Amino acid sequence: MKPKFRVILEQAIEEGVRMGYRRAFKHIENPTEVSICQHIEEQVMSSIYEYFTFDEENF
Repeated sequence: MKPKFRVILEQAIEEGVRMGYRRAFKHIENPTEVSICQHIEEQVMSSIYEYFTFDEENF
């Protein structure tokens, strides 16, 4: 059995975008574009780390 990495990655990214967008509006009625992008980026990376592990020495 071989996992479909692209499908898993796309799912993680989509999940992160949705979560980040919702989080940007959670406590602020009109967040700035920078704030929205920052929340989305944080949640996308968090979601990716839920599905994948990385060698820390490569970073």
